[in-house]
Amino acid sequence: MKPPRYKTFVDKSIGAALSAIEIYNKPDFKYREETFAILMINSWELLLKAKIIKENKSDLKSIYILTNKIGKKGNKLPTLTPDINRSNNPKTIGLSKCLSICEQPPISLNPAVKENIFVLMEIRDTAIHFQHDDLYLNKKVFEIGTASLRNYLTLITGWFNYDLSVYNFFLMPITFFHEFETIKSFSTNNNKDQIENLLKYISSKEKEIPSVETNDFNISLRLETKFVKSTSTDSLLVHYSTDPDALKINVQEEDALKNYPLDYDKLTEALRKRYSNFKATQQYHTIRKGLMKTKKYCKTRHLDPNNLKSPKKDWFNSEVLKEFDKHYTKI
Repeated sequence: MKPPRYKTFVDKSIGAALSAIEIYNKPDFKYREETFAILMINSWELLLKAKIIKENKSDLKSIYILTNKIGKKGNKLPTLTPDINRSNNPKTIGLSKCLSICEQPPISLNPAVKENIFVLMEIRDTAIHFQHDDLYLNKKVFEIGTASLRNYLTLITGWFNYDLSVYNFFLMPITFFHEFETIKSFSTNNNKDQIENLLKYISSKEKEIPSVETNDFNISLRLETKFVKSTSTDSLLVHYSTDPDALKINVQEEDALKNYPLDYDKLTEALRKRYSNFKATQQYHTIRKGLMKTKKYCKTRHLDPNNLKSPKKDWFNSEVLKEFDKHYTKI
């Protein structure tokens, strides 16, 4: 069976995204942020075109630039035909037009996704004309790029049922960022005005749509560099040892609950804001109690950790929201 026409666009989109990640994660690449923005924009354009084609029953004309034919008398005819480029192939719509189409029903693209892409476009356009030699801007590109990849993964899964878990779909911060580096970067950059204008634009967009980690879509995801005992309470394997020379680790009760910020009231309120048809009915309680059996989603602790007879309280990981997505309609 012949694959649908949009599949080629999806596959090329994934290829562009993986290329963007691979180049960004290279240990020493002098055009890192600029190249990532250029390739990621290309990836988004291909993905949006694939979605438009899919919604139009695999009609490639849905992404063509169409104009009226000119008759012999110089008048415009009602028939629409594709514009032709220099190599005699049909011209296709650009990314801005794709976004304009996709923000309308039935696609209804989330505004945070649209603004994230526009920010990437500004970074790309500035990169073409000016060098991005600024540590603070590099940090912002990382935060915007991380959010963009997360948005991308959510949409490609929801739109086309693609599973990209086989790939290492993440960006690695190559260095640590400190306040003195940020201040210094503004004074040494040769394109100070252009970079500051770009940073002001990014800041204005982040204020328009503030980022929330639990949201499916964000403009940017904040990067913080901290020295901690563990970046994840779930990923570190620890073996008990009586060796007096073994590494000593002090884990507080609060450390174990960092990944479980939602109690019952906060979870219920988050669900009310997330779904249009949510009510705290028996259906909700049944789903919640089922998810509580999985440690990934819920931890139960004694209110007094030193008293095992004290009352208990349940705490939920933000990942549990994705499970509720299967049962309720998101706003």
